[in-house]
Amino acid sequence: MSLNIQSQKKIRKMKAKWRKDSPEEYEEMEKNLMKKVLQNKEENIKGTVRIIAGTAKNTQLAIPKNTRPLTDRLKTTIFDVLSSDIYKKTVLDLYAGAGSFGLEALSRGASSATFVDTSKSAFKILNQNIQKTGLEDKSIVIKEKVEDFLGNKQNLEEAYDIIFLDPPYKKFNKKNIAEIENILNMSKVMLPGLKENNKKKFKGALILKHPRKYPVIDLKLDRLIKIETYNFGLNAVSIYIVNKKALA
Repeated sequence: MSLNIQSQKKIRKMKAKWRKDSPEEYEEMEKNLMKKVLQNKEENIKGTVRIIAGTAKNTQLAIPKNTRPLTDRLKTTIFDVLSSDIYKKTVLDLYAGAGSFGLEALSRGASSATFVDTSKSAFKILNQNIQKTGLEDKSIVIKEKVEDFLGNKQNLEEAYDIIFLDPPYKKFNKKNIAEIENILNMSKVMLPGLKENNKKKFKGALILKHPRKYPVIDLKLDRLIKIETYNFGLNAVSIYIVNKKALA
């Protein structure tokens, strides 16, 4: 298997830092490095993250390259907030990546999860992760750009109790917040509380993972109210629910 020019340059830089006492030692280090590099290139995986609780507890999920894992601390906080509201709820995991959020929700009792991601490598790894958990019968995987998925009126007719979004950080332009704003406003119409005004029914929650310094306070999201933003290093999660006053 060949490596591209950038990979070769990176390997040369790593090897230049080695302190080798003998040709044999150098050869062994080189052999181990190439084995690791080629293995990562073939599998397209950069690590693992675990399911924290529920029926699939401690299952290790592979993380596709070029995605940011949903850490234990972050997931724990989100699901502590959702608490019993996750049970028998329908979940939409947008920019799903490893599927960490949706699979955690299913493990904790959600009735179904729909995963949307356009990446070919993520699509393959996501399906493998679902198989590991044994939650195939409750999972739907859609290989499509999230923007195209949200632009399909037929998809918007569906209702999801909990919508989780983890957009690529390149979309979080502080000088032009319209892109994220549009994605959230398109997503929110699938929340049950905005489809029918049933006071006894769970109205839904929308959860956005974003850079900590991103100005979520400036987002104009009609009929939604932000209940809290939780910070984790450079990352943050903001949780929105349907504004009951807007339904009155």
